[in-house]
Amino acid sequence: MTFNGLQGFEDLTPAELLKREQERSAQLETYAADLSRTYSELRRHLHHLTVLHEVTTRIASALDPDEVLAGVLDSLAELLAYRSASVYLVDLAVAVPAEGPRTVVPATSPPRLRVGRGLRDGPTAWSEGAEAPEGGAVVEAMRDRQSVGRALSSGALQLVVPLLAGGRALGALELTLGAPLGIDDVRILELLAAAAAVALQNAHLYQETQRLATTDALTGLSNYRHFHDLLGLEVQRARRMAYPVGLVLMDLDHFKLVNDRHGHPVGDVALRQVAEQLRNRLRRTDVIGRLGGEEFGAILPGDSLAEVAVVAEKLRRGIEEMPPIQGGMVTRPTRLTLSLGGASLRPDEVDERLLISCADRALYEAKRNGRNQVRLWSDPVPPAPTQASSSKRRSV
Repeated sequence: MTFNGLQGFEDLTPAELLKREQERSAQLETYAADLSRTYSELRRHLHHLTVLHEVTTRIASALDPDEVLAGVLDSLAELLAYRSASVYLVDLAVAVPAEGPRTVVPATSPPRLRVGRGLRDGPTAWSEGAEAPEGGAVVEAMRDRQSVGRALSSGALQLVVPLLAGGRALGALELTLGAPLGIDDVRILELLAAAAAVALQNAHLYQETQRLATTDALTGLSNYRHFHDLLGLEVQRARRMAYPVGLVLMDLDHFKLVNDRHGHPVGDVALRQVAEQLRNRLRRTDVIGRLGGEEFGAILPGDSLAEVAVVAEKLRRGIEEMPPIQGGMVTRPTRLTLSLGGASLRPDEVDERLLISCADRALYEAKRNGRNQVRLWSDPVPPAPTQASSSKRRSV
């Protein structure tokens, strides 16, 4: 019997019925395999998107470039299997347009290795700061602003994804792989690289803003506000850990003559040279700041009054031995000298205002007695600073 040209089951032999059931079963198995494969791909893709979302959220709030890079490399292990990973970055500068927000501008210097990691063997030995080879995949990916894949002589595969932000290449993420990646995996890496580039840009802008807020633009030393903030923190630490704090206040003698004779551009150069001399003669734990004009200060944690005297004399001698200032409007060179006032207070008496008052009084004595000398103030309760000294400090 047939229905609309189709043969009924009662007309089939048992062998034909068995064959038809086998074909239907095979077809259902194919469907099930396709569904299982699709489900696995969807779960894998969802996992990648979840990891991408988590790392993007984490690095977007990071204010340190190193924290951004650590977050990126940590997430790679959850996204794919790789042999090694490294990040190259160029030097960054902040552009300040006449209108609109500040932006990060990559320098023309070659990309350098910033951080690297090997998954299978743990952290590997990297030559931090090494330049990416010219003509290599890193340079090519950054130049062409697209991912580059190459086969290495070792048999491994190299994949380089540029770190792009605002149409500019800030660096590149380089991976060494044991097997090729699918197009979806490459796209996930490109999304991760894009998020990392924006996070790096924001972190650099934040750090640059912090630097500008705490650093004297001319000399690179701590500015007035940051210096006093650090002095306050040092005083608190000294009280807690029971050690003395030394302070030296300094004035370049008759520095107005330098500007009058040689011009302000030459004077600015002289101030930068003085700052470098002072910085080079202090320990890494000391703090040096420009407090305004030709006035400088140095915080000496742990130094007694005798040790302050030694440091202050070393600073005075360093400025005195500088080559004389030349150039500008006159041919006669001008020598620089420095007057210094030092003080040190024990942890049971140390106080920020008292320490400044002691050093300020000592500086006044150094200038009153002929300049180019070091004076110390050991009385823990000195007279109030002179009116002229107080007015000068308020005007800084």
